[in-house]
Amino acid sequence: MNKSECLDAAKQASLAVGKKLKTGFFETQDLLANSGRDIKLAIDKEIEEDIKVALQPFGYGFLGEETGLKSGDASEYFWVVDPLDGTSNYYRNIPICANSIALMDSNLNVHVAVVNSFLENKLYYATASNGSFCNNKPLKVSETSSKSLSTLMTGIPAKTTYLDSEFQEMIHLFQEWKKVRMIGSAAIAGAWVAEGIADCYKENGIFIWDIAATMLLVKEAGGKISISDLGNEMRVDAEFTNGKFT
Repeated sequence: MNKSECLDAAKQASLAVGKKLKTGFFETQDLLANSGRDIKLAIDKEIEEDIKVALQPFGYGFLGEETGLKSGDASEYFWVVDPLDGTSNYYRNIPICANSIALMDSNLNVHVAVVNSFLENKLYYATASNGSFCNNKPLKVSETSSKSLSTLMTGIPAKTTYLDSEFQEMIHLFQEWKKVRMIGSAAIAGAWVAEGIADCYKENGIFIWDIAATMLLVKEAGGKISISDLGNEMRVDAEFTNGKFT
């Protein structure tokens, strides 16, 4: 694997589809599904296919939000793609959404990461052991060490039902932090931790494609990452921090 070549290809693919997403932001979207707390747009599938075609020459496997897991050429590596993180935001013209691409191995280590916050013209990217960047500027996590002075990024994953105990746990969690923010895009929330804008991102039951790229962004910016409980639906419990909390 040539990380530099993979990063260049991922950046080019991300920027290309970002232009398409930005152009379509204020256009009427073709709604494919809108049941429960989930929403699917035709552009999600279109963008994922564009990214898949762009990355096919590497011969790696592919895990996408829309198409699921597709095997490559017996490779231990696979691309993890969220074509539009923040679909509901995009549909309602809330300007917080991104596409994300990560190259992961079978042990869930991320080697290449790209997050394109295309409405902000901010391209986040990283390769393992080479640091994190946004528009060529190095990223560094915040120095805040007290939760009572810090900002937590979180969300409520889309699923059919929730237990009362889940919300009780969230309320208890919120009381530890100075500020809590839910922005509807896990990719951008994690990128903000890497950038030092926020201090922690924590969410249970989030899909792996939502946070795969930000795992590496945060780690390479000096932060600490933790994922656990990977299930059949490809959901995980994730916590990314600046690494300063005790």
